[in-house]
Amino acid sequence: MSQLPIIIAQGQVSNGVDQFTNALVAYLDHLGLPTNNVLVSTQERQRVIANLPEVVNSIELAQRGESLYISKFIAACGAGLFDAALNFIWDETVVNLRRKVARFDLEYFYDSVVTDTARRSKLKGEEDLVKIDEWELVRGCHLTGILSDIGYRHLDYIRDMRNWASAAHPNQNDLSGLQLISWLETCIREVIAREPEGAAIEVKRFLHSIRNASLSEQDAQHIRAGMEHLPNDIIKSLLRTIFGMYTSEATSVQIKSNIKLIASKCWALASDDSRFECGVRFATFAANGEAARRSLAHEFLSGVGGLGYLPSDNLAVEMSEAINSLFNAHNGYNNFHNEPAHAKILVSYLPNNGKIPESIRQKYVKTIVMTTVGNGYGVSEIAVPHYKRMTSSFSEEEFKEFARLLLEREFSARLALRGCGPAFRQLAQSFIPMTTNQVTLAAFNIICASTDLQLPNLGKDSNYLRVVNSY
Repeated sequence: MSQLPIIIAQGQVSNGVDQFTNALVAYLDHLGLPTNNVLVSTQERQRVIANLPEVVNSIELAQRGESLYISKFIAACGAGLFDAALNFIWDETVVNLRRKVARFDLEYFYDSVVTDTARRSKLKGEEDLVKIDEWELVRGCHLTGILSDIGYRHLDYIRDMRNWASAAHPNQNDLSGLQLISWLETCIREVIAREPEGAAIEVKRFLHSIRNASLSEQDAQHIRAGMEHLPNDIIKSLLRTIFGMYTSEATSVQIKSNIKLIASKCWALASDDSRFECGVRFATFAANGEAARRSLAHEFLSGVGGLGYLPSDNLAVEMSEAINSLFNAHNGYNNFHNEPAHAKILVSYLPNNGKIPESIRQKYVKTIVMTTVGNGYGVSEIAVPHYKRMTSSFSEEEFKEFARLLLEREFSARLALRGCGPAFRQLAQSFIPMTTNQVTLAAFNIICASTDLQLPNLGKDSNYLRVVNSY
């Protein structure tokens, strides 16, 4: 398309915006309705219109023809309804992410993001993706490698803005044209015009081979070698998936044989919290009377030498469910209202000696710290006393997990949000008088000395890694 017709079209739209605004304001005035703060200024709308061609041109023409919500976004911007336009940006992103998940590997995605076995059993096909909350969709795409680290951080922020500053909630927030066009560009660059690559593609190939081929030892060697280059978060998701596949009664003997060829390598590369998660799932099968799945879980753990990761009692199972409920409430809508009830339940499981079962310690510390530092808009004030009681009972083992949180992509992304970094530093400062461990003190001192900009990337700092790795 030549540049001249685009310029002419832009001029026609710009003139139309002015005419539409004048007519609508006059009509509202005639009806006796408010006219102030209904539409954003025409100057802000012109900024969006002027930058749209360059941004939209980054989408392939065929894909552009299916981007219904981008058309609605442009229409809303032209009409001066920026809060509605922000909704349409997010809707287009969610629709695109669901398509990518459906084309990628649905089973892998569901296994990665849904840890509750009862809920997971109800998720089968593409039509069930609507049952996944939007925050879970974004997090799941990050865990499976569909979204990059940077893409996850950007989308999580845009999701928060959509929840708090769009037409999804009544508000009078001002959104600028440059903000909107920037968010549209981010969603196009990181999601709409981007396909999964690297580690995500490798996992897709692995799982396709496991499900559809009869693997030889030589085939398995190539897969095991490829696993060594996968990030820790991807390994965690892969272990969760093959464990879920192996313990399903519907899985064929051939698929189980393929899994046996690569399971030990995946287990060896996985972190301890990933291994303990498998142990907790074994205990869940036992507690729910799922004898067949319990037997298959025992078979899997025995094959990888993982029986030592089984929890000693049912406390870990009960606490794990309570932690998951609190984590979901914290990330869902109305979290400040919903968190206290779940926090109170979790506190009721706290042992008198404060000793947290090893199998769920990492997840426990991560969830309590995330709820304590907040989500960029504050914390649930009613739940704060519960969080203080739990953090005040932290022992040296919890301090180690606290220091290691910065190595996690999901947690470090949280510290980039407003107010979360200072709250994390304040928490670290409060722990200093509670420990005499020199490694822990060194880690806490580095945290307390870091700036808000440094904290999200501290887990990649060589000096900090050297301290944490000396545990």
